[in-house]
Amino acid sequence: MALMEQPICLIENRETGDLVVNPEAEKILSQINQPVVVVAIVGKYRTGKSYLMNKLAGKSNGFALGATIQSKTKGIWMWCLPHPKKPGYTLVLLDTEGLGDVEKGDSTNDAWIFSLAVLLSSTMVFNSLGTIDQNAMEQLNYVTELTERIQVTSKKATNDDDDDDGSSEMKRFFPSFIWCVRDFNLELKVNGADITEDQYLQNSLKLKKGKDIICLNCRVLIIYIKDEQHHCKKIWQEILLGILSLEAILLLEGILLK
Repeated sequence: MALMEQPICLIENRETGDLVVNPEAEKILSQINQPVVVVAIVGKYRTGKSYLMNKLAGKSNGFALGATIQSKTKGIWMWCLPHPKKPGYTLVLLDTEGLGDVEKGDSTNDAWIFSLAVLLSSTMVFNSLGTIDQNAMEQLNYVTELTERIQVTSKKATNDDDDDDGSSEMKRFFPSFIWCVRDFNLELKVNGADITEDQYLQNSLKLKKGKDIICLNCRVLIIYIKDEQHHCKKIWQEILLGILSLEAILLLEGILLK
């Protein structure tokens, strides 16, 4: 495939709320005759997702950046590059429209974009700022809507086996999940003892009485304010070396993964 100098819009988000595939992007994808690794980033609007994706691509420019309070990225943008670690593979980076944009005022549209990012990617990065707190968890409410929008088995197949809720099939389609916590400036300690990033995640998401919690394999990565360049490089290595999906458990409400 020809090298893409700049990203292109893959999914256009129209003012009507319709999500439409860009024929030019579809043509580019159809010309790829190699295995692909697809990395998508999602998260609240105006939190630097596009900046991070440019860093992951090893470029200073690419995905559009904005310096105002308005959301810059609309829809889903795609950038196809040669995979830097796997010869013969194509790396596809997907930058998604920010969630929770007050100008849009439609969480349903957000959920559809999130769902598409899940289904299109092999690795999904959830981008947030500060710490893993209640507000950060509330930003993941969109995940609970996935069960209403994603069906991977027919109703007939599901009815044939009452014990099969589609979970095993969904595992085949769901990507590895990285929670990227940026601008983190606290010490990773609990009761005076050092903890790992994954332990911090698990400690933040302890089971609560009365909650129906199901597990999803994931990693959490911390980006410190004072050393963002180094940690962007760390994320890049984590993603490309494929060591991000087996060590930690993210606990989410209502998602069909067991």
